[in-house]
Amino acid sequence: MGEMTLIRSLSQEDFEPLKAIDESYAKHYSVEPMLTLGSLNFYARTGHAFASLRADHMTGFVLAQSVWNGFRPVLQMNRLAVADPGDEASISALLEALTKSAYDAAVYDLQLLLPKKDTALLSLAEQKDYRDTALIVLGRTLGSRGQKEV
Repeated sequence: MGEMTLIRSLSQEDFEPLKAIDESYAKHYSVEPMLTLGSLNFYARTGHAFASLRADHMTGFVLAQSVWNGFRPVLQMNRLAVADPGDEASISALLEALTKSAYDAAVYDLQLLLPKKDTALLSLAEQKDYRDTALIVLGRTLGSRGQKEV
């Protein structure tokens, strides 16, 4: 029988192992890394950010926040990353923790922002009743960070 995947809230001590997971995930899916000590501290206070562990080894994390859209609160997941892209147990456990945290906070609308290439997360999310909302998220970066390299 395999090791059980455990979920817990984030803490500052998680920074180094989760930063490595985030950087690997960002490179694999061609997205920008988003975990800094500041972002970890921010998300840790939201009540919607968790780390997954197996045998005392970090396997992944999820970062989300509740956002008021002018009509109702929405839980917005900004990153769910795992060390092994095929680790369905960690992805599933993190999605379940995220869903429970939203329900416990009386936030009933959830949005997942994920790379198009993350088919494992997309597939598992669909199995857990998340669905395509037919919305497209477009992004633009202003200033010098938004300048394309030639």
